[in-house]
Amino acid sequence: MPEGRNDILGTILDSVSSGVLAIDRNARVIVFNEAAARLLGIPKEKALGESLLAIVPNSGLVNVLRTGEPEAGRPQAIGTRTVMTNRSPIFRDGEQIGAVSIFQDITETEKVSRELDSTKVLMHTLEEVLSGAGEWMVVVDAAGVITMISQAYAEFNGIDVADAVGKHVTEVIENTRMHIVARTGAAEMGESQKIRGRDVIVNRIPLKDGSRVVGAYGRVIFKDVEHLRQLAGKMNLLESKVRYYEEELTHLRGAKYTFASIVGSGGAITAAKDEARRASRTDSTVLLRGETGTGKELFAHAIHAAGPRSSGPFIKLNCAAVPAELLESELFGYEEGAFTGAKKGGKPGKFEMAQGGTLFLDEIGDMPLPMQAKLLRVLQEREVERVGATSPKRVDIRVIAATGKNLEEQVGEGNFRADLYYRINVIPIHIPPLRERPEDVVETAEHILSRISAESGGEPKRRLSPEAAEILRSHGWPGNIRELQNVLERALAMGKGDLLLPGHLPPHLILAAPDNGKERSHGSLASARAAAERAAILAALKASGGNKTKAAGLLSIHRVKLYEKMKRHGIPLSVPNQVLVSE
Repeated sequence: MPEGRNDILGTILDSVSSGVLAIDRNARVIVFNEAAARLLGIPKEKALGESLLAIVPNSGLVNVLRTGEPEAGRPQAIGTRTVMTNRSPIFRDGEQIGAVSIFQDITETEKVSRELDSTKVLMHTLEEVLSGAGEWMVVVDAAGVITMISQAYAEFNGIDVADAVGKHVTEVIENTRMHIVARTGAAEMGESQKIRGRDVIVNRIPLKDGSRVVGAYGRVIFKDVEHLRQLAGKMNLLESKVRYYEEELTHLRGAKYTFASIVGSGGAITAAKDEARRASRTDSTVLLRGETGTGKELFAHAIHAAGPRSSGPFIKLNCAAVPAELLESELFGYEEGAFTGAKKGGKPGKFEMAQGGTLFLDEIGDMPLPMQAKLLRVLQEREVERVGATSPKRVDIRVIAATGKNLEEQVGEGNFRADLYYRINVIPIHIPPLRERPEDVVETAEHILSRISAESGGEPKRRLSPEAAEILRSHGWPGNIRELQNVLERALAMGKGDLLLPGHLPPHLILAAPDNGKERSHGSLASARAAAERAAILAALKASGGNKTKAAGLLSIHRVKLYEKMKRHGIPLSVPNQVLVSE
């Protein structure tokens, strides 16, 4: 080919926007236009005459050279670009003398195509949503013209979807304000609208592109106002249930007893209740002191229930019942992984559980010394730190402590920290033992009998006979109210009828009953004591099934002494069963 024609051909090839690359039968580059140089990032002078694979390692043109088969529409990645390539073999006189590749940058085209595909998928999804589940929905453009409408909504308005799209919304839907929302950009939520004689509730939401309103979306949320009323009824029911369960939770975690639960009108117990009522009005730490069974926990519940924290939780911990090695995690809680076996997610301690309420520490005198120091810090700083934690948590609680021990002696012996003693002994309240208030024994017993009757399914209440009441009043009650309750439960189990007699009481109470000091004749008092003793012996024999050794054990006397008393009271040594039953 003449040199001039070669120059013209080269100029033509350099003018086209597509890359043109040709190789001879030895895969050496013989044509490489400016577009190819630009797309491949290789200067034209460095490419001509070079082996193709040396400058384009992943080129598929050598495959065409090898097979002689053309390849059309093949995408190929070149750096961050994507090119579309058509490759063809070059023949002359029926002989393949090389191959040519024409390629074009389609990076932007591919991006647009992907966006178009995404838009198609989104449109299809939206159409499916609009047509599915019978929803009543419509979309309008900025001019109020319907661009989409659900099948169900179109049918309700008496029109096909195809006919509705393209019409102004006011031509399709009665009393609509969709075009107004599309114009103002102000949403309208939960609005009432009458459509074809039906009152419905609708939401109208503007659609925006940045700050520009491009349309509006409308949805019927209640197809009938009656549905809204039904839902409101269900919501009211749910709210009632929530309130009920909240009250139940407060009851379960709150105080079970009030000051009305503390029975007794004597001077000693009345003074203790008055002091506790005054303490309930403050947030100061209270120390309840009293023997076992006097009702220290009852007082703690009552103080909480009467105070400003009554709506908060009432959490209790018996310091003597928890092993020393577990007491810290019980009080302060622990973080996940704090120790082997630690619960996943950790666990709050009693202090955290009592947040906003009251923490009752029973038997605080039995708390180990190391824990006393940590408790003192919490009471002073009002902060707790879980086992394994790295930072403390603030707590807002009221602390009530209780003990049956002499803390002053404990401090002197080094078993209780003096600084903790002064910190918890802010408001000490002494709860008198039952023996110091004999005037309350019968009233307390009657209250216990009523409670046992109620807990037993409302069976008739049993009453105390005067003789049984006098025996109860004269007893020392080393176990206090707890002992009294056990005695009465036994008496109810042993007795019959609606009256509890001395014989129904434990024998040791009857035999230990002292002279009550009342002005009676010697004969009358002796007779009463003899009758009570005889009844106690018969009760013991009945309880032991006639076994004298067991009966003597129940009466806490020697068997020989039992024989003597049986003889004195005319009770045969071989007691017939009918005598035991009748007695």
